This record gives sequence, structure tokens and C-alpha cells, in this order.
Amino acid sequence: MLLPDHRTGGRPGPPTERTHTGGFDAGDRSAIVSPGMIGRELELAALRTALSDPPVIVLVEGEAGIGKSRLVQELLAARTAARRQVLLATCPAFRQPFTFGPVVDAIRAATEDVVGLGLSGLAGELRPLFPEWASALPPPPEPAEDAAAARHRLFRALDEILERLDIGLLVVEEVHWADEATLEFLLYLASGPRQRVSLLVTYRSEEIALQSLLLRLSSRQSAGTARLRLSLEPLDVVGTAEMVSSMLGGERVSDDFAIFLQERTDGLPLAIEESVWLMWDRGDLIRRGNSWVRHRLSEIDVPPTVRDGVLEHSARLIDNEAET
Repeated sequence: MLLPDHRTGGRPGPPTERTHTGGFDAGDRSAIVSPGMIGRELELAALRTALSDPPVIVLVEGEAGIGKSRLVQELLAARTAARRQVLLATCPAFRQPFTFGPVVDAIRAATEDVVGLGLSGLAGELRPLFPEWASALPPPPEPAEDAAAARHRLFRALDEILERLDIGLLVVEEVHWADEATLEFLLYLASGPRQRVSLLVTYRSEEIALQSLLLRLSSRQSAGTARLRLSLEPLDVVGTAEMVSSMLGGERVSDDFAIFLQERTDGLPLAIEESVWLMWDRGDLIRRGNSWVRHRLSEIDVPPTVRDGVLEHSARLIDNEAET
């Protein structure tokens, strides 16, 4: 797709005062909203500065739940008036990823048809990837001499369609899950003598296999192409308090509660958000005086989203260790 939907989360008035009386309506979320983006102002400014002078390669790394996608969403939300288009691709967490799947799906979502794009005969190489456009694509060219030549043709054809769609920035999220062909195409785009498309990729560094081509993308730099690497860190206690406050209409969160929550979530924004939703639903979050506090709570149950993510991540690490 050209631009992602992002969570705007309207800001209602201050939350109504509640006390935990046993009659708490666990399904009522009227006084709590999705959080604002907290603690990423410097990173967002660095992204905007880097992308203002293309071409550039941007690498955003961080563990699951750290806020990589949210940072990208905030960036793209502010680029609606950009001169060239943005193409957003996401790599699903499939055990066996589809060849060129993220790029193909993103292009398909960006345009309904290729009629009128003025594609050259080289675009006939795209027929196997876009069978629904076969009638609008040129006929397949003569077979290439070998597999390497055929792959080079396909890369050139994909590059051409990005040019015809006027793509200035290709964003690929969760690229640690990408198939090898997609990674090779990103290397192709980044290593050309006249790179036209800026790249922004997000990934979890701890999930990159030693033999992954992503390491080549992150370690090499072409002449004339700027590069920015951002490593997102967990929120501190102040950031945790600000994030929770943004979910509660900007009202104050007690220092003890912020410390308690930051220690038990390791400052991961996703874990903080899901924990606050869970406490709200269970009536463990109340207002006392002019601050929001936890209600006689010594521990936090692990939210299902966070629990499942940790289990999935642990399983992948075990699989990676077994492979090496």
C-alpha cells in the first residue's frame, strides 16, 4: 500500500473518576485511549532529516514491542504532502516466506492495474508474480541464459515498476522475516550506481541469522547514498509515566505506579500499553486524589499479547540455535 493506516486515537476529555467497588464495569474503556508516541522525538526528527535528502538507507532495529512500527506510522503520517510516493511492505512471520511476497503484495495494493504505466518489454518478466495483470503486461521475453541472468531481469523489471509508480521511499517492516529473494532485491536497489529509491527497513537484530543477507544490507554503503541506523531503546520511568498519562487524558500517574510498571515491563511500550489495558479491564487502576494509581496490586498478570510474543520469540531463538 502507498500509505499505512495509523492509530490516531482521539483524545477525549479527562477520565471520569472511578473507584474499585466490586461493581466495576470491566468492559467500559470510555476513559482510556491508545497512547501517544512517547520518547521517540529524537529518532523521528533524525528520520525526517535523513529522508529530506534522498537517496538514503535507513535501518531501524529493536526488539519486539519496542515501537518500530509506531515510529514508521508517525513518520508516514507526516509525509502525506511528500513529492513522491511511499510504498509500505510488511514481511509476515511465515515459517516459509513467499518469494518476493512483501514487495509483490505492496505493489498490488498500490495500483489496481498497470495499464498506462508505459512499461517496457522487460516487464514481461513480471507475469509469474502478477498473473492478474497478464493481459496488460508485455509478452515474456526470450529465456535468459541462466538463473542469475533471469534474476537480474526480474530485479530490473521490479525496479522499473517502482519508477513508473513514482516510488521515492520503500518501507519494509519486519525484514528479519523476509525471504532471500526479497533481501536480494533490496540489496540490488541499495547498490545501484544511481539509486533512486530510498529504503527504510525495520527488524529485530536478535532474530537475524548469521548467514542472512540483511547483514550485507546493514554493513555496506554505496558511494553517494546516505545511511542512518536507529536502535530503539526501552522507556525509562519518566517515559513510562508519560505514556500511561497519554492513555488517561493527560492526567498524572503516581511515581510509585510508574516505577512499578516500568520495572515489570522492562520499559517496552507494547507491554506497558497492554498492561494498562489489562489493569483497567480488571479494575486494578484507579484515581486517588489527583493521580492514577494501582489498586492493592503487588504483581501484574502478563497480557496475552505479550505472553504469546515472548513464547514465539523464545521458540525462534531455540530453532536458530539448533540450526547453527
